[in-house]
Amino acid sequence: MSFIVVALYVVSALLIWQFVGYPVLMGLIALRAKPKQKNRSYTPFVSIIVPAHNEQKVIGRRIGNLLTLDYPKDRYEIIVVESGSTDGTNEAVQDCLARNPNPAPRMKLLREGERRGKASAINLGKEHANGEIILVTDANSTFEDDVLREMMPHFQDPKIGAVGGRYLVSNPDTVHTSSESFYWDLEYIMRRGESILDSACLFHGEINAWRKGLAEADIDNLSEDLDIVIQIRRAGYKIEYEPSALVYEPAATTAEDQIRQRKRTTTGTLQCIFKHLDYFIVPRDLYSLFIFPSHKGLTMLSPFLLLSIPILYLIAWDVGITVTHLTVTLATFGLLLGLILLLRARLIGKTRRGSGVSIASLPRIVYYVLLNEYLIALAWMDFVTGRYSILWEKAETARS
Repeated sequence: MSFIVVALYVVSALLIWQFVGYPVLMGLIALRAKPKQKNRSYTPFVSIIVPAHNEQKVIGRRIGNLLTLDYPKDRYEIIVVESGSTDGTNEAVQDCLARNPNPAPRMKLLREGERRGKASAINLGKEHANGEIILVTDANSTFEDDVLREMMPHFQDPKIGAVGGRYLVSNPDTVHTSSESFYWDLEYIMRRGESILDSACLFHGEINAWRKGLAEADIDNLSEDLDIVIQIRRAGYKIEYEPSALVYEPAATTAEDQIRQRKRTTTGTLQCIFKHLDYFIVPRDLYSLFIFPSHKGLTMLSPFLLLSIPILYLIAWDVGITVTHLTVTLATFGLLLGLILLLRARLIGKTRRGSGVSIASLPRIVYYVLLNEYLIALAWMDFVTGRYSILWEKAETARS
């Protein structure tokens, strides 16, 4: 019986650490850190790569956004990689090229005859890139004008291999996106702390910049952005997080689209873990020893940890043990959740429309968490059976 009790509290401790303990620690680190000084006059040449498949609805707006960035026009280029589109994406890009005869920033259109996945598009763009820094973004994203001014100064430090910006949900006021917006607020808190401690665990596919010679996108991986991060960290370079470099993108507004997207990225995370298993089994830095296991490793195990609790209750078959364990667990979780909300208020400030947390929003957040746990279990099934495709699929509800 004592073994069962110990097992219950160990499992609970791991879950509490994953969901609230680790975010609280990273938030405290971020709160105490002093802002870094940046030399905004440092302007390395940047190649912005935009993979595009059936993006006719949004590609013109995206190119227009990139053309107006607050950065020397002769210090960056825009490379659109069109991959087997069946709509008018290619024609829309060519129209943008025709309407922008200015020599700077330079624009290129590269075409893949067939879809080979996002990683393949990134590698093709990288092959034709003139920049020392590669920046990958999505066709349905929108940058703030100063993203390059905010991100590029970090590369003046030769120890920095990559820089990620901050993703914001541009439609946080729907039933399905409000909880996701809160999730990204937690990611913001964790990445700020991680970046100060050693390296951010990962960066967003919507906005990530890295030194051209440090990584190659893995064409067999569903989360090529996470794989690139691990490649760069393994090479001895650090991953910086720049919260002032803002990118907006609509989140999926239906449960079906959310399931498709989250399951895909989770399967990609599993691919990355097993691909780099030697790096995590024998840790060689704080990233592989502490940051990645806390941020991503435990998340991949959480459905099984959650399921083990009712199983252990049944094995114990003791009301006293069950009630005591539940009371201690929920009290600890509630206390740390309260600390997260305080840290969120201090670090983020006034909440954006639709992203606040209230009693009424708690059921949606619980639903979002349980949905994610279900998706992780599905991703394990897909990963083990090999039932997944490398072709990326943006949700149609996120193309608005």
